[in-house]
Amino acid sequence: MWFTFILLPLLSQFTLSAHCPSGCACNVKGAAKCIGDISDIPPLDPKTTFLLLLKDTNIKVLKDRSFQSFSLLLRVMITHSAIDTIQPEAFHGAPQFRSIKLSSNALSVFPPKVFSEQSNLEQLQLDDNQIVSISSELFEGLVNLKELDLSKNRISQLDANVFQNLTELIYLNLAGNQLRNLPKTLFHNLRQLETLVLSSNQLETLESGSFDHLSNLCFLSLQKNLIQEIPPRLFWHLPSLLKLSMSGNRLQYIPDESFYYLPNLTMLTLFKNPLISLPDQLIGNMPGLQELYLYNTSLVTVPWNLFANMTNLRFLNLHLNDKLSFLPKDLFCCLPNLNKLSLKHNNLRTLEADLFSNLTSLQILMLNDNKLESLPETIFSNTSRLEILDLSRNHLKYLPGDVFTHTRALNVLSLSGNTWKCDCSIMGIAEWIRDNPRLINDSEKGVACYEPYHLQNHSLQTLTHAELKCGQVVFQTMIMTTSIIATQFPATSTPPPSTASSTKARTTATLTTPSSTSTFATTASRFSPTSDPIYIKQGNDYSNDLAFYEKIVLDNGPEIVHNNHYGGWVYLWTVPSTGPLSGFMTALYIVLLVTGVVLVMATWYALYRLHKVMWLLQKVTMGDKRIMARRVRSFKVKL
Repeated sequence: MWFTFILLPLLSQFTLSAHCPSGCACNVKGAAKCIGDISDIPPLDPKTTFLLLLKDTNIKVLKDRSFQSFSLLLRVMITHSAIDTIQPEAFHGAPQFRSIKLSSNALSVFPPKVFSEQSNLEQLQLDDNQIVSISSELFEGLVNLKELDLSKNRISQLDANVFQNLTELIYLNLAGNQLRNLPKTLFHNLRQLETLVLSSNQLETLESGSFDHLSNLCFLSLQKNLIQEIPPRLFWHLPSLLKLSMSGNRLQYIPDESFYYLPNLTMLTLFKNPLISLPDQLIGNMPGLQELYLYNTSLVTVPWNLFANMTNLRFLNLHLNDKLSFLPKDLFCCLPNLNKLSLKHNNLRTLEADLFSNLTSLQILMLNDNKLESLPETIFSNTSRLEILDLSRNHLKYLPGDVFTHTRALNVLSLSGNTWKCDCSIMGIAEWIRDNPRLINDSEKGVACYEPYHLQNHSLQTLTHAELKCGQVVFQTMIMTTSIIATQFPATSTPPPSTASSTKARTTATLTTPSSTSTFATTASRFSPTSDPIYIKQGNDYSNDLAFYEKIVLDNGPEIVHNNHYGGWVYLWTVPSTGPLSGFMTALYIVLLVTGVVLVMATWYALYRLHKVMWLLQKVTMGDKRIMARRVRSFKVKL
């Protein structure tokens, strides 16, 4: 018994080898693969061969009835060979064929009736040949064909009736040809069609009604053509459509309501079109849309309601639009499920504070390579799930120190390549970077100062208040953000204005040189600028620490300046115009001022009451003296 089990497979293999020609490999399942120097169909066993694969052969001609002897052969593939001629009856005598693949050969012409007996054929692949034209009779007998691939040929024109009998066709690939136009009725009989590929042709226009009968179509590819315009309602009769690609064309405008009645669409691509504008009513209800690609266009802005009907959108690519400079405030109002938003390589300069407020599921946000100069403090307040944020290569000079407070899930942050201005205003974000080094995706010196020059390429996370001369004041207060600048004026000099306007970029005060040079220099070294240094010149005497001029210059001065005169000095009290404590400092100043007024009035009232009491005491005292005098006189009389 064991001998029989071992011997039978050996006998089978010996039998196959006996019927398998040189250059071929055969297996027990009926498949034969032949490669190499073969110029004709090899003499295989017709009773065991179900699948025939011929690859890289020297076969140039398929002769009449080449497969008639293979009564059980179902699939034949002759690829990457030199076939340039097919005789009119090459497949006659083999009506049982289910699949014929003649890809990557040198075929240019097919006899009109060559497939007339293949009524059972389901798959026909003629791609990557040199076919120039197709007879309207070529596919007449293929009533059960489900897949037809004519891609990568040289077809420039198709007869309107060429696909008329392919009523069971599910897949049709015409990509990579030279088609310039399509007859309006070309696809009207293909009611079962699910995939239509027309990419990489030379189509300039599409006839209205071309797709009206394709109610089962799921995938439509029109990218990489020369389409300059599309007729209105072109896609209205495609209720089953899942993916639509219009990228890589020459569309400048799209008609109103072009993408209405596509409730099942999951992906839409419009990139690489020179779109100038989009209509307000462009996209209808698309609850299933998950991916939208709208990049590499000439758009300056987009309608505020462009994404309003895409409530299930997951990925939005709105990048590489070098003219896109403005985004409406409510643009992302209705995308609660959006995971990834790409706005990189645009021309954005500012962003609305509430732009991302409804993107509660956002995880990836790409804002790199724009021209953003600043960001609102609350722009990320509702993006608690944000994990990756790229702000690199913009024009950012500052960021609010608490701008990332609500991004609790943040894992990767890129900030390099910006024009960071390292003065006292940068310390908020610098301290945040220092406290969160693991989040920064840049090199050690990637987040570096751009100006001033002496701090250029200095890492933000290593900046200190001492380096920027922040936090040193003449008069210490409980709130360290208050700056005091003291300057002495002689009695004959004219004092500076008592207040400084917040709308002016510079505040100046003329100085007269004090009598004590050393005292003035010592005091000047303690000046605490709020943004840029204050320079003062004192005759021809220059301090080692600062350059002295005849005026105090406050560049980008604070909004609130108050001065007091005391002992020949002018004390300038300043409150930073921005930051979380500016409002608090203003309120505190008002409270202190009101408190001072109340205390003065209370003191005045107390003095008034004291004066009245003293007057009464004096009156009482005078009365007592008179009584005592009368008693003394009476006593003397008695004596």
